Amino acid sequence: MTTRHIVLAIAGLFLALLFTLGTIHAASHGTKTDNLEITGAWARATPPHAKNGGAFLTVTNQGMVADKLVAASTEMAKKTELHNHINDNGIMRMRHVPHVEVPAHGQAVLKPGSYHVMMMGLKGPLREGEILMVKLTFKKAGTVMVHMPIVKGTAMPKGVKTQHKHN
Repeated sequence: MTTRHIVLAIAGLFLALLFTLGTIHAASHGTKTDNLEITGAWARATPPHAKNGGAFLTVTNQGMVADKLVAASTEMAKKTELHNHINDNGIMRMRHVPHVEVPAHGQAVLKPGSYHVMMMGLKGPLREGEILMVKLTFKKAGTVMVHMPIVKGTAMPKGVKTQHKHN
């Protein structure tokens, strides 16, 4: 290996390190896209042979106009939908919803037992400690790629960081 190749390799590693540190910093503070800020994104770890999984997040709209979360997708599942829990004559059921409202100067909270991203036909388990990439599509703000940490349990633990990128 020549000196030039070594210098290029070190420069590449340095740039990768800077990129990683930058995304960790951005992830810890949430990310804005237009007037929307996505925070607290996470996905629940699944058992090895689970067919379905859930993901959760908060969308804060700091703008004067309402928006709608109209779709979600991930390569980890055959089908991804927006769902809500409903009380059907005393029985709690999950149902597909066409969108989740994000009111002007308000929030849409996707959490266990409420609105959430439902992944069906998982292509593999969602393993604790890994990152799930989910593309969210908003009617007005467009698409956002969200990097969700996969955690065990029913609520996002304190200190878990998230990363979001606007496409």
